[in-house]
Amino acid sequence: MNIPGLKLRALPIFLIAIFTVFVYWPCTSVLSAAAPRSALAGEGEVSPEGEDTDRLHELADSLGEVFRHTAETVSPKVVWIETERKVEMERPGPGHPFEEFFGPPREEERQFRQQGLGSGFIIDGDGHILTNHHVVAGADKLNVKLPDGREFKAEIAGSDEATELAVIKLEGSAEGLPEPAEFGDSENLAVGEWVVAIGNPMGLSSTVSSGVVSAKGRSVGLARYENLIQTDAAINPGNSGGPLVNLRGEVVGINTAIISPTGGHMGIGLAIPINVAKPILDTMIAGEEVERGFLGFYGDELTRDLAESFGYDSTDGALVNEVMPDSPAEEAGIEPGDIVIKCDGEEIEDFSRLRMLAAGLEPGITVEIVVFRDGDKQRLDLEVGCLIEHEEGMEEREETLPPMMPEGGPRPEREQTPPLR
Repeated sequence: MNIPGLKLRALPIFLIAIFTVFVYWPCTSVLSAAAPRSALAGEGEVSPEGEDTDRLHELADSLGEVFRHTAETVSPKVVWIETERKVEMERPGPGHPFEEFFGPPREEERQFRQQGLGSGFIIDGDGHILTNHHVVAGADKLNVKLPDGREFKAEIAGSDEATELAVIKLEGSAEGLPEPAEFGDSENLAVGEWVVAIGNPMGLSSTVSSGVVSAKGRSVGLARYENLIQTDAAINPGNSGGPLVNLRGEVVGINTAIISPTGGHMGIGLAIPINVAKPILDTMIAGEEVERGFLGFYGDELTRDLAESFGYDSTDGALVNEVMPDSPAEEAGIEPGDIVIKCDGEEIEDFSRLRMLAAGLEPGITVEIVVFRDGDKQRLDLEVGCLIEHEEGMEEREETLPPMMPEGGPRPEREQTPPLR
């Protein structure tokens, strides 16, 4: 049906539709995309992007506050240790040109004073400070400075070269000292966990640096018993003896060395786990020699080839190379070629772990040793001996390895891993 004027009346509607589809909607979309979300949102509303940014800022502020709190809590407990040693100059041999022209040097000319610097931290209310053995070994004078400016003379209470640890005692009244440092559990420390190192590197007191735990269980030949924590927190000469702490402000390690061709920080610092220090603190404070367990055999790490040659399908364990005569190991029936897989109820991951475990055993107790021999597991009862008594009763071996069990594998040169004073 043809209605007159329909086409004329429909034309404006058609043009409005065209304008809406091809002009109004596209322009509205472009303006919406270009305008800030906060401007388009209603009053009091926040865009999703704004919420994410705010949450990130809050997280960063919270993490920063944790680091600040850790530094403020622990730094007052960390001390500056100055040492002085009398060092003898090597005397020229007979016929040396020096003596020919100037005569033999006087006694006082053959001596000079060597000064050193290290760190430590307060461990009780009586003025005892934990530090490294190499920081204070052989020192004739010890001077300790607290962050608040007070100074004390100190003396060595006890030292244990085998673990590279020492305790010194402030002279005079310990009244008003900062609260002792809190100890954490280094066994629960995880690789990748944040840690903070505090000390006096290069003579810069109360320096704080941060990083992560890079690895655990390192052994580099610095001490007889090692189970070192590796960290990339900045550690330099002067940091030795200072604490390595977690973000709860608990001491988890004692900074002791770096691996560096230059002698400065290269991202590889080493710390003694606090769990190594805990069992021997009372002994060092009392000035007594640390007693350690003695098993009586030499061993080595277990490689894949060695394991296969013994028909053993794992590299977990410690290989027995030699059993000492009349030793606890011989009396228990341990034989060369045995693979120790468990000691006193603990699984043995490697030889270093067995050495640390054996050192912590109390002399005189009986422990169960599980060994792999001829394709089967055997359980043996072993009465732990005393390492001190053993060392007193035997001549020193030509090798410089510990008499209980030498560490297998190549050992790095000491200069590659310098202790830090």
